[in-house]
Amino acid sequence: MNDNEKNSIDAESYSRKETYSAEEKQIILDRLNTERRINQKIAVDLANSSKHYNQSDKNKILNKLNEQRLSKQKREEIKQKRTDNKEVYKFGSKTFYKFKNMEHEYYIQIEDCDKLSSSPSIISLYYWTFDKLNKKDVLMKVEAYSDKFFISYDAIRVYFKSYALENGSKI
Repeated sequence: MNDNEKNSIDAESYSRKETYSAEEKQIILDRLNTERRINQKIAVDLANSSKHYNQSDKNKILNKLNEQRLSKQKREEIKQKRTDNKEVYKFGSKTFYKFKNMEHEYYIQIEDCDKLSSSPSIISLYYWTFDKLNKKDVLMKVEAYSDKFFISYDAIRVYFKSYALENGSKI
């Protein structure tokens, strides 16, 4: 019989006693110390495993971050392409871009272009009549994959058509 088997048998027999000798106390304390060290080692291993990642986990995290960065970069490029090198018009103190291929010559304020997102919102388009600048509210949105503006003239019967801004003159 080895020492571990003897200690476990002794510990079981000691559990029925109410008073212990010094040797019996030492056996019980050794066993409790061994269990404490095992539990402590398990707790340390669990704590370290949450702090350290293996190489495949690191690669997954880096790939996900890279995809997010590329997606954001692509959205910014398309957003810039929408308004880059476009003809700017001034009426009074306001600056506008002009849409091309629309039924009227509609203008949008430059500040309104930054407010647009993929969810539709009501934006004011302006058009010039004989004596003044008039306003028409439309439903407008932009999509992340396109450099065009999607406009619906009616907010109840929503039908979006895509329009681009007029290009600036080449000098």
